[in-house]
Amino acid sequence: MKHHNRNPRARGGRKRQPSRRDPLIGFEADVTIEQIGARGDGIAHVATPDGKSVLIYVDCVLPGDQVRVALRQKRGDGYGAEVVAEIARSSGYNTPRCAHFKECGGCALQHMNDDDYRTWKRDKALVAVQRAGIDPQDAETLVGDVEISPPASRRRAGFSVHVGATGVFVGFHGRFSHTVLNVPDCAVLRPELMAFREAFVMFLEACPPEHARDIKEVFVTLTDSGLDVLIQASNDPDLDMRQDLAEFAEAQNIARLSWKTGDRPDEPVAARHLPVVRFEGVEVAIAPGGFLQATQDGEQALVAAIKSALADIAPKNVADLFCGVGSFTFSLALSGKRRSVTAVESDPRAVELLQYAVGQSGSPVKVVKRDLFRQPLVGDELSSFDLVVFDPPRAGALAQSETLAVDGPEWIIAVSCNPATFSRDMRVLRNGGYEITKVVPVDQFLWSSHLELFAILRRVSAG
Repeated sequence: MKHHNRNPRARGGRKRQPSRRDPLIGFEADVTIEQIGARGDGIAHVATPDGKSVLIYVDCVLPGDQVRVALRQKRGDGYGAEVVAEIARSSGYNTPRCAHFKECGGCALQHMNDDDYRTWKRDKALVAVQRAGIDPQDAETLVGDVEISPPASRRRAGFSVHVGATGVFVGFHGRFSHTVLNVPDCAVLRPELMAFREAFVMFLEACPPEHARDIKEVFVTLTDSGLDVLIQASNDPDLDMRQDLAEFAEAQNIARLSWKTGDRPDEPVAARHLPVVRFEGVEVAIAPGGFLQATQDGEQALVAAIKSALADIAPKNVADLFCGVGSFTFSLALSGKRRSVTAVESDPRAVELLQYAVGQSGSPVKVVKRDLFRQPLVGDELSSFDLVVFDPPRAGALAQSETLAVDGPEWIIAVSCNPATFSRDMRVLRNGGYEITKVVPVDQFLWSSHLELFAILRRVSAG
C-alpha cells in the first residue's frame, strides 16, 4: 500500500459552522400600519429589543390598522411579518369579496374600500410619471382617472394543477407559497372560466391518477367564439386520455383544447371550432395560450384612448410596434379615416394569424415579423411614420425608445403593463425631446398591485 506523508502545514477541512438563526425571527410586537407598498402589502416599523427600528411588510392590512405581528422571514431591506392578532381595523376596511383572500396570492387589496383603492392605483401612476422626471404638480395634471375593470371580468387565467394523495387541486398558488389552492369562487374571473375550473376538477377526479398527475397547468382564454384551453403537462397523453379530453371538450362546449408537453410545441387534442376575437369587426384567430388584454373592459378603455388621440393627431402613416394579434392594429387602421398601418411583432404564430386576418378583411395593414428588442426600427425606417404606437411586454421597450428618441416622429403613443419600465422608457424619450401630454391608468387586474399606463407624447424640440 502506498503511503502519503501528510503535510503538517496543510489546512484541515473546514468545520461546519452551525447556521446562525436570526434573533428577530419570531419576534412579536404591536404596530400601526403606515402605508401600502408597491406590492400591495402594508408597511410599518417595529422597535426591536436592542432599540433599533426595522421595516416590516405585512399582508392583508391597511394604513391605520393596529395589529400584533410576528416577524417570519428576511425580506429585502426588512422583514416579512404575519398578523397574529387584530387590535383595531381602520375605517377604510371592507369585508373581502372572496373566501380565499388571506390564503390566495392573487388579490392583495380586496379589503380596501373602493375610493381608497382607486386613489392608491392613481398614486402608482403619479409615482411612475414623477420617476420619468415630471414635476409632481405637472404629474397631477397629466394623469387622468383610473379605468378599472369590474369584478368577474378577467377573461384569461392560468390555473395551477396538483393531483396527489389529498385530492385534486386546480387553482392558484398561496400567498408567497408553492401550495396550490382550490378557488371555486374567484371574484375576478369571468363565470365561464370558473365553470370550466369546476368541470375540470371533476374530469381529473375521474381520470386514472397516474395520468392526471402529469398535468401541471391549464391556461384558459375566453374568446369571442368560446373557450380556448391549453394544458401544460410533463408527459404526452395516451389514446384513452386523448379520447376522454375530446369528450370533455364536447361536453363543455370548448372551442379548442390543446396539449403541450414540456418545451415541445403544443398540439390540438380537440379542435371543434377556431377561437377568434374581433377588432373593429375583423375576426382574428389566436394561437393556443396566445396573448389578449386581460379584460374586454380594459381593452376597450385603451382603444377608446387611442381613438381619442387619433382625432387630435390625424396621422396618415402609423407604426404599431409589439402589435400581437392586433389589439390596436385595426382601430389604428379603420377607425375614422382609413390610414396605413405597419404592424410589427416577433411571435411567428401571431404574425401569421394577423396576416391572414388582414388579407381576409382587406385592411390597409402591412404585417412585419421582427424582434424589436434586438432589432428596433431606426433612422429612415421611422421617417415615413407620423405616429408610432408601442405596447411591449413587461420588460419594456428600451432599445426602441432609444432609437425613437433620436429619429422618432412628432407623436408617440406608449402602452405599458409595468410602471417601472414605463418610467425608464419615458425618461429616455423625454431626454430625446419628447414631452408627455396625457396619461391614462388602466387597471385590468382588480385588487392586485398591477397597473397599465397609456401615454401620449409629442416631440417639442430636437433631440
